[in-house]
Amino acid sequence: MPISFRGFCETLSIPTDDQQAGRRRQELDAEAAGGVAFNRDPIIPASDAGTKENPILVPSGEHSRVVGYEDPDTHALSWFRMDAGKLHYVPDIGLYFKIKELK
Repeated sequence: MPISFRGFCETLSIPTDDQQAGRRRQELDAEAAGGVAFNRDPIIPASDAGTKENPILVPSGEHSRVVGYEDPDTHALSWFRMDAGKLHYVPDIGLYFKIKELK
């Protein structure tokens, strides 16, 4: 007995930029305006940053942000969430972080 199936569309295609939605749409709109919606550049702090008195400042346009760091021993990426107005300590690397709110 032959097996038959029906696809949901006749041809598969990747959505064009005009068809994008959600986060990708935000990225495209920001690029069109000459900006960057989601900065993925690494933060390279000064050698004296990361103390309780001088935390590493993480720029954010929101009240919270997910931040990742590379474990120096295993080189594994670890992630944590930061909230604005709070100091965040990461015991694995012994550094303090704080959100720098962008206007």
